[in-house]
Amino acid sequence: MGNFARNGTAAALAAVMALTGAGQANATGCLTGASADAAMLRQLDVMLLVSSLRCRLQGVDFRPEYNGFLERNRDELGVANRTILAELSPANGAGGAADLLDRMSVSLANHYGQDTATAPCAELRQAAAELAAPHDPGALLAAAQDLIGDDADASICAVRYAAR
Repeated sequence: MGNFARNGTAAALAAVMALTGAGQANATGCLTGASADAAMLRQLDVMLLVSSLRCRLQGVDFRPEYNGFLERNRDELGVANRTILAELSPANGAGGAADLLDRMSVSLANHYGQDTATAPCAELRQAAAELAAPHDPGALLAAAQDLIGDDADASICAVRYAAR
């Protein structure tokens, strides 16, 4: 898979952070380790979903490739979501953790709904198709790192993870 990381996306993510009222993490903090990897997988899923809808309007309909990606990776994406929720639950309760994950997802969806927020539609279609095919363990995270690039570090902290 080629390098899909985009330059200048940090500025766009800063705008997302400003809209969500985030900027710095408190003691419950940004996600780290396995939770950070899980958040990157969540971000990849949201990016591909929103981009598949946006790109359709631009004449590059890769919803079938996205659906294949989702079907192939459903279990791994589910584990990622549960990992994030487990990280956030002790300080926020189960409901608060779910709310934070939803807010993170909405912020990411808003970010990726913009034309300039992602790689070109044809590249995203190719990535989704490649990830819908059988692949080695770890390929999903590697693709997320490649496609998201520097956006990942900021997005993980884009939602305030404050204890109740």
